[in-house]
Amino acid sequence: MRIKHIPVLLDRSVDLLVRDPDGLYLDCTFGRGGHTRKILEKLSEKGRLVAFDLDDDAVKEAKMISNENFEFYKTNFSEINQFIENDSLTGAIIDCGVSSPQLDQAERGFSFQKDGPLDMRFNKDQELTCSTIIHNYSEKEISDILWKLGEEDESRRIARFIIKRRELKKIDGTLDLANIIKEAKRKKTKKHAATKSFQALRMAVNSELESLSRCLESLKNKLIESGKIVVISFHSLEDRIAKQAFKNKPNLVEKKIPLFEGELKQEFKVSKVLSPTDTEISMNPRSRSAKMRIIEKL
Repeated sequence: MRIKHIPVLLDRSVDLLVRDPDGLYLDCTFGRGGHTRKILEKLSEKGRLVAFDLDDDAVKEAKMISNENFEFYKTNFSEINQFIENDSLTGAIIDCGVSSPQLDQAERGFSFQKDGPLDMRFNKDQELTCSTIIHNYSEKEISDILWKLGEEDESRRIARFIIKRRELKKIDGTLDLANIIKEAKRKKTKKHAATKSFQALRMAVNSELESLSRCLESLKNKLIESGKIVVISFHSLEDRIAKQAFKNKPNLVEKKIPLFEGELKQEFKVSKVLSPTDTEISMNPRSRSAKMRIIEKL
């Protein structure tokens, strides 16, 4: 069964991104093609769109798009240097995190509400899985992942419970892991007890922050003047990376030294956070935590 995915901030993100219908655009995280299809609607015959994704279901979805202006590559979006030339890109969009179909398919192992294998891979060809981390990493390594990537303040206690349990028997599936985390947590919150831990493990399995950082660094040289990057994130660390990557560093010069015109010019302008409207949240509750930033090359 084909599970529908509702892209977050779809209309606003594409309207802000596509200003030149003849330009070259990049959908760094194709997913189920929501942003791609919307961008293609706005392109002229001269316009071009390139999309990336590692997920096999995304590959199948991309094959369903018949458009001469569209190219798809099964690769990590951190590898854009292989496909996009410098000073050629009009705009790019990055929609971080996991898609609804991935969450809803228990066999992918992303959900703590449906039982599935401890997998969590975007790319099924890679060796590292959530099970590898849970059953082979040290207590400190697991704790560090939960703290650094999930900002889980009970990370040490959760890691300790995981180690104790795996010493007795194998942790069997996502619901088993979620129950261990729930048992370990002393603080009660509105969110499910395993939310932060599952997010952290998924990000570790797929090297999500490293890929995002590499992609953003590469995009600096790919954009043309007035080119834009739209970053949609669901995690404070992702948003921080997007903001810091394009932070204009002050020129380290003495005040008395005369400067030539343009030496203090900012390279990029980063917008304030844009959030989903109440209407969108009511239609798509998973969009509640989304943050969008627009980065423009000056």
